[in-house]
Amino acid sequence: MKHLLVTWILILATTRVAAAELVNPKTYLGLRGRQTAITTAENVTRDPGAYVGSVFEVRASLLGLANQGEFTSLIVKPDSGGSLIIQAREPVDDSPGARIVCLVQVGPGCSCSLTDLTMVCWTYESELLATEAALKSATRPSEPRKSYEPVSRHAVRRESSGPTASSETEQLVAIYANAVKGFNKKLSKTQAETIARSILGFGSKYSVDPRLVCAVILAESSFRIEATSHAGAQGLGQLMPATAASLGVSNPYDPVENVYGSIRYIRGMLDRMSGNKSWDELTWNDLALALAAYNAGPGAVKKHGGIPPYKETQNYVRKVTSIYRKLCGTGQ
Repeated sequence: MKHLLVTWILILATTRVAAAELVNPKTYLGLRGRQTAITTAENVTRDPGAYVGSVFEVRASLLGLANQGEFTSLIVKPDSGGSLIIQAREPVDDSPGARIVCLVQVGPGCSCSLTDLTMVCWTYESELLATEAALKSATRPSEPRKSYEPVSRHAVRRESSGPTASSETEQLVAIYANAVKGFNKKLSKTQAETIARSILGFGSKYSVDPRLVCAVILAESSFRIEATSHAGAQGLGQLMPATAASLGVSNPYDPVENVYGSIRYIRGMLDRMSGNKSWDELTWNDLALALAAYNAGPGAVKKHGGIPPYKETQNYVRKVTSIYRKLCGTGQ
């Protein structure tokens, strides 16, 4: 079956981990590493019966929760398509839109359709990305560990330094979470930490200084998750619906998805305006053009041969640049 819509999935207990147990990213990586028969969701969807006993990974967005007696049903939308409804034995306290990663085992009832799956464990995607980035850095002792340093007068530079262990990564997460909470005191501690982990995780993945991401989000929405502009821009990074869709963001009001899309868009504008320069080659002019493109669109920048003569865009570029300089400790 090429396209499969799964409605109800029975979750069974395993000998190692309670059904649908939320685990920390390191535990998740350990469990994933011990699986010898791990396969892809696409393979299982095409021929469920051939993969009975196998384990596959599901990356998905949480669509909603439903109480079913002693169970909580997680309704998720996998990246591979369709939908899954997963019964969790432990309470799940999260809001729709959260991005999660799961290990799922194919049960004997999956002879022709995915109707008997066992949730081995799950964790949050943003936390997993941040942990994977930290572990990747820690396993390269012979290479300089890079993090973003304050920019010079002529170039936006990235020097060697930064977190080398999980404890230091968690300290960095705490620093960013406190900053995010300071920008918007209405955010809960969990929301602030989720946003911080997303900024650090996706910033590392796409080589965008997390302080630049903070500057953009602060200028765009003041870290208001539900922000909507008069033009229809949505969420933390104020993504227009068409832009969000092109970036694979299905719910712009989910902070993780929005940060993911915003960082990808920033990266895209930096590449487009600078001619794909690496981070240490970028100049302040490259950054200004990328910010103008983020605000007014790359077409407007190309049309005017630089920052468009729009008061809103010119003020935006000055504002974000000023915030970024302050966050880097190089401006007033």
